Amino acid sequence: MKQVVLVTGGSSGIGFETSLLFAEKGYYVISVGRNEEKLKNLERFSLERDLSLEIIKLDVTDENSLRFLFKKISDSFGGMNVLVNNAGFGLVGPLEDLSMDEIKSQFETNFFSAARIIQLSIPLMRRVGNGKIINVSSIAGRIGFPLTSAYVSSKFALEGLSESIRYELKSFGIDVVLIEP
Repeated sequence: MKQVVLVTGGSSGIGFETSLLFAEKGYYVISVGRNEEKLKNLERFSLERDLSLEIIKLDVTDENSLRFLFKKISDSFGGMNVLVNNAGFGLVGPLEDLSMDEIKSQFETNFFSAARIIQLSIPLMRRVGNGKIINVSSIAGRIGFPLTSAYVSSKFALEGLSESIRYELKSFGIDVVLIEP
């Protein structure tokens, strides 16, 4: 059976290219994203190359959609091998001008949804006896930059989470990798 990869934020950029790369390497890829038009572009690329790529419109901040997705993965494949946590966005502006709703939205997408997806992935990886969690952060998760305080803070949180769970999951054969483009 093919190894199963879930890529969030698959409609553009790193997620788009990562989805295609894993599919080209023979993995069964489930790529999720919010932008339907961009997902159609990913679908077109995958069909042209005859790749095993399942594309799903999904907002990673929607708990019910996440539960449905992971039940589907469990029922269809029994487990999962790789998670690429790539969904995110960058909020720009001075802190004093950002509303708390904007800051909460930044954290909801860039940190809390990533943490929730990891929680849902762990049992599926344990079921297959190993796994790899790839969290896409940013150099901004290590160094602050002006006018990006909400974004930088959300990436610092993701970095701390990644470092901590790396130790928690090692004994289960689950690696945690952090990418900082």
